[in-house]
Amino acid sequence: MAELSQENIILANKIATRMKNLREQKTGPKKMDFVRKYNVEKQTINRWESHIKLNEKTGEKRGRGITIYSIKDFCKLVGITLTEFFDDDLFRE
Repeated sequence: MAELSQENIILANKIATRMKNLREQKTGPKKMDFVRKYNVEKQTINRWESHIKLNEKTGEKRGRGITIYSIKDFCKLVGITLTEFFDDDLFRE
């Protein structure tokens, strides 16, 4: 698999942030409220919202981002389209 560019890491982290923001809008700050309402495992939420981090000393990346399929499934859960997901100021910067 190809190494992610810095630009793609930034995009992946924006997606994770957007998912967290939408989750909190739907059910509040507690992940367990989302788990109960949408019957999703907490580990799944953790994967959705995890950022790719870069070790400044070694340059090693931790995390892997999320697939477009997972974003689509999330959008379906919360009742929005992919267009609505990406139509956010976060992606206009």
